[in-house]
Amino acid sequence: MKKYTLSLLFCLAVIATAFAQPKNVRKAQTALESGEFAEAKTYIDQAITDEKTKDDGKTWYTYGEVYQAIATDSAKTVTDVEDPFAKALEGFNKAKSMEKEGSTYYTFAEQKIQEVWANAVNQGATSYQNQDYEGAIGLFNIAKMAAPQDTTAYIYAGISAQQAGDLAQAAENYEFLIDSLDYVSEDFYNSLIYIYTVENKDNEKALKYLQKAQETFPDNGDFLKREINLLITEENYEEAEKKLSQAVENEPDNAILYYNRGYLYEQMEQEEQAVENYQKAIELDPQYFDATFNLAAYYYNQAAEILAEANNMELKEYQEKGKAIEEEAKVYFEKALPFLEKSRELKPDDEKVLTTLQTVYTRLGMDEKAQEVQSKLNGM
Repeated sequence: MKKYTLSLLFCLAVIATAFAQPKNVRKAQTALESGEFAEAKTYIDQAITDEKTKDDGKTWYTYGEVYQAIATDSAKTVTDVEDPFAKALEGFNKAKSMEKEGSTYYTFAEQKIQEVWANAVNQGATSYQNQDYEGAIGLFNIAKMAAPQDTTAYIYAGISAQQAGDLAQAAENYEFLIDSLDYVSEDFYNSLIYIYTVENKDNEKALKYLQKAQETFPDNGDFLKREINLLITEENYEEAEKKLSQAVENEPDNAILYYNRGYLYEQMEQEEQAVENYQKAIELDPQYFDATFNLAAYYYNQAAEILAEANNMELKEYQEKGKAIEEEAKVYFEKALPFLEKSRELKPDDEKVLTTLQTVYTRLGMDEKAQEVQSKLNGM
């Protein structure tokens, strides 16, 4: 009789254990319905680790519900949970993986994932408005996991990251939008290009997106101009010349393009073309300071190079050739003069202009004007 009693007790214990474990899921649901989120959490955390219930779709669906409730609880009654939205999403995704497509909990889990996305986006927007950019990024990242092909969360995650100064994460979101989701936005191209050119100094990446932007927005000439400037910075002159000529063809009355091409030809040591383009820029815009001063500087530098040759001569050679060389230099100083005077008219207090002009006046024997400019410089 004693042996029988022990066996009976053992069987009752096994039965009690078997029933106790599913009860954790039921108790979690009951606590959840009552608003007792901490209690619900305790029960469901036990259920997902128990051998009897951890592989059941209903368990993980309930787990998702509990953590979704914690995440959206305005009273914040449970504060010791990190990323409750992420845990909710984990629960609903696991429920889907354990259930057959079209089954009750599979369908419910899909609906709940959409709820997590909406909750995370809405709370992320609130955090952004409160200038809690880091919090907003975390919430938008959850929304991205909930709906990986939806553009909304990537847009706001990128903007939040840029506001927070996390440019790497901002670029990552903008790149994904453009490259993977085929999102079309001049603003995000501009932001991405700015990050790579100004902040990251990654001209290779910047050129990639400048070229892609031109394919996407063929009527926006700004992307082409920015690519040209970047190509010049990279000293990729041949490609820059090709692009500039294309731009000039598109906008034949744009003085800036001729100025840029003049500067480019000067770097390429194609002097005649450089002068022609500077002159065309000035013809189109007589008030264009940069083109005017660059042309003056070109002529001035030509004269300076000739004089340097004379200065390096031995005395005997200078006596034979020096005067002729100085006369040749004088021709270039005379060419520079009207453009220097126009530059001064456009920018009367520009020290570089005044210094260069004073030198030219002196070289041309215009002593009174040279003294006037020197007095101006002395008074600055």
